[in-house]
Amino acid sequence: MEKTISQLFTVTIKDAEEITVLSSQLGYENEVENLFERAQEIMKSKNDCLFVAKLDGHIVGWIHGFLAIRIESPLFVEIAGLVVDSHWQKQKIGKSLIEAVKEWGKSLGITKIRVRCNIIRTESHRFYESIGFSQNKQQKIFEIET
Repeated sequence: MEKTISQLFTVTIKDAEEITVLSSQLGYENEVENLFERAQEIMKSKNDCLFVAKLDGHIVGWIHGFLAIRIESPLFVEIAGLVVDSHWQKQKIGKSLIEAVKEWGKSLGITKIRVRCNIIRTESHRFYESIGFSQNKQQKIFEIET
């Protein structure tokens, strides 16, 4: 099987369908059309990147990174989402996707990468720690509908 990691500069409906299926493995339910529209907006942004891992032409993993601008801290790249098909985990696909985002960040002169991870995803915590991330802090996320 041929594995490739590539940055998407355009997104097709087929790509959106495959990303939607992968995202549902982590409980993120989406309508393909809505995901497709959001992905197109990401493609337009110079402050975002979207990489996919493909095996034999099918997306088996994806990562979305973005340039995070905070008034109180230096620029960093944040991983907004990372999913690897459950059948292909532990094959270094996630690590390869993170390396792609690291390189994208370096091309912008940024060397700090952050990721937020749900407290219940303990296997994800172990994964990030195994590739060199260290826990910086814990947070609670609040939201409100307006």
